[in-house]
Amino acid sequence: MEKTVFFRAFEEEDIDAIYQWKNDDELNKLTVGLNRKVCRDDVAKWVRSKMPHNPYEVFWAICTNDETKKIIGYAQLTEIHFINSSANFSGIMIGDRNYQDGFAWLETYLFIMEYAFERLGLNRLYGSSIIGHKDSNNIGRLLLWTREGIMRQAVYKNGCFYDESIGSILRAEYFDNKSKGLYELKAILKRMRELKKNK
Repeated sequence: MEKTVFFRAFEEEDIDAIYQWKNDDELNKLTVGLNRKVCRDDVAKWVRSKMPHNPYEVFWAICTNDETKKIIGYAQLTEIHFINSSANFSGIMIGDRNYQDGFAWLETYLFIMEYAFERLGLNRLYGSSIIGHKDSNNIGRLLLWTREGIMRQAVYKNGCFYDESIGSILRAEYFDNKSKGLYELKAILKRMRELKKNK
């Protein structure tokens, strides 16, 4: 698949963009995390705290793969547990609305899976999303994650409680899917058409 984005560590220059996204109510409406206003100093401290190497979590800036190389979002892998051989794909934010067509989401998921299973050698990757967050729910299905269950009314946002879906993929499943070409763009688009048809 042709890459529209690439991934790098956080830099000081990312602070202003992340500050805007963390204070954007529309972007945070259906994320699992808390939705509260934050000051620029707090965002700067948070970004700087994620720059150094940490064996138990990794944060990436998602950047355009063109001459601008601008940041359009960020992603994170947390709770990396080397005994349980698992990690939590605990967040992805595509903040730049010009890149919310799905391709940046898709490439980020593929990158995270490759990182977890091929670089870290983990056995299980898991994550959660609010029921109704169509991007997270659809991409999980497109990339052949298994829904493990639903935590009822687990997240309070926007004045109401939301159910939270828990999903995962195992190392053996990932490599089996990859060997069959199921993560090639043609195969993913075919599944996308099937999902739309079966709605």
